Amino acid sequence: MIRFDGKVVLVTGGTAGLGLATARLVRTLGAQVAIAGRDAARGAAAAAALGPDVLFVAADVARDDDVRRLMEEVRARFRRLDVLVNSAGILRRLAVDEEDAAGWDEVMAVNLRGTFLCCKHALPLLCAQGGAIVNIASVLAFRAQQGRSPGYDASKAGVVALTRALAVRYGPAGVRANAVCPGFVETELNRDVWGTWTPAQRQAFVELYPLRRLGTPEDVAAAVVFLASDAAAWITGATLVVDGGRSAS
Repeated sequence: MIRFDGKVVLVTGGTAGLGLATARLVRTLGAQVAIAGRDAARGAAAAAALGPDVLFVAADVARDDDVRRLMEEVRARFRRLDVLVNSAGILRRLAVDEEDAAGWDEVMAVNLRGTFLCCKHALPLLCAQGGAIVNIASVLAFRAQQGRSPGYDASKAGVVALTRALAVRYGPAGVRANAVCPGFVETELNRDVWGTWTPAQRQAFVELYPLRRLGTPEDVAAAVVFLASDAAAWITGATLVVDGGRSAS
């Protein structure tokens, strides 16, 4: 059975969606948990719901100073870090000709630069005793969806490439790095889509998936937890697609 007793897990974007589901799961499995997010009020509420011993740090992962402070607070509270889950991300549904440079840069800053900064500043803690990085990418790193989110797609492809580079460079130090690529999950990030569906539209979309249902945050969290655990001790540099079989069909 997978357990995280005695381990410290940091989840960025841990105040909602996939990140919150992951934080909730690892805590039930015995981990000490820290979460990070930009919204202080939401973060405080999430931490309170997870438990009194959960650390919340208000931080923008795109800002180097914020990430440095985040890792310092984790070190001060727990004295170690065993798992980093990079779940913070944003999405803009705009085609190339609709997007502007500022919007493109914002997506890259949070999704790709943020993942890089968190890994960079967490590595001294992770290398101290060995550990795991799990980066949340997307199936859109491999397939375009009518060209409606090229910045997001490109940023997530970058996350996959960064994950491989981390695995090769830090494997000898005992740090594993893997990526999880979810399909469509009903989170706040996708509310602008699923929140407008009629029952008929929803059913038509569900029919695209061999498992005949959409994903849940808990589906993705289970995959993240597996890759972060000792059960995946000989897995690094891997990309795990979690999409109900759609990419296979």
